[in-house]
Amino acid sequence: MRKSALVIVGLGSVAAIGLPAVPAGATATRADCRVVAGTPRLTPSGQIQAAAARSGCADRSRVRLRIVKVLPGPDRTVKSGSTSVRNGRLSIGLACVPGTYVTVVTDDRGHLAKSQKARLTCDAPDPDGSGGSATGTEIENEVVRLTNAERAKAGCGPLTHDARLRGAAYAHSADMSAKAYFSHTSQDGRDFGQRIKASGFAFSAAAENIAKGYPTAAAVVKGWMDSPGHRTNMLNCAYTHIGVGHVAAGGPYWTQDFARS
Repeated sequence: MRKSALVIVGLGSVAAIGLPAVPAGATATRADCRVVAGTPRLTPSGQIQAAAARSGCADRSRVRLRIVKVLPGPDRTVKSGSTSVRNGRLSIGLACVPGTYVTVVTDDRGHLAKSQKARLTCDAPDPDGSGGSATGTEIENEVVRLTNAERAKAGCGPLTHDARLRGAAYAHSADMSAKAYFSHTSQDGRDFGQRIKASGFAFSAAAENIAKGYPTAAAVVKGWMDSPGHRTNMLNCAYTHIGVGHVAAGGPYWTQDFARS
């Protein structure tokens, strides 16, 4: 297996954990100080998002928010986050995989809340020049379209936007956004090859481009094309598939995963 890992550093600032409004959730275990859990939902960008809140409390506590996939067996947590807060709201998200999910929120004082179950199908938006695959958001598909336009100039065939690669790319961008870092290596130690393998895409060669701070699809593609190493990945005619993940918060953060099946 041949892999290449190339970094492009863009502009942008580190973002704090977002605190959006929380939809109605389960009742808390105590009347005054309480936690509530919002039902998981699918965002327009194709992300599963869960939100929670703590209110009426006089002391600070570490609040843990989990997205749990409803399956037989032990705890099926697929994403977890925590923060220390007295009263406030928090949210987490991850790339969507079809299934039934529930939000669970707890704090150090013994409060617990669970949301209603949500069955999410992860229906993707229609493509926009994305190589014939109904995968990704409009801005992600624009990156694919522009990348394929550059490949055409170089005599390479178009890349197909693959849902598994898109999931790996989006999850990495979301993780960098949520944890405020910028690296090909995830904070759990995985490299891009391991993330692509975990997505279920079997590959004989792979590569990754990442970027931060570029405001548009055209800007990030130009940034990558102006960098020799990233340009090499984009114009490698051996690659057949691509996944693009874009997350705006704190960046924007961009990930391109390339692979040959």
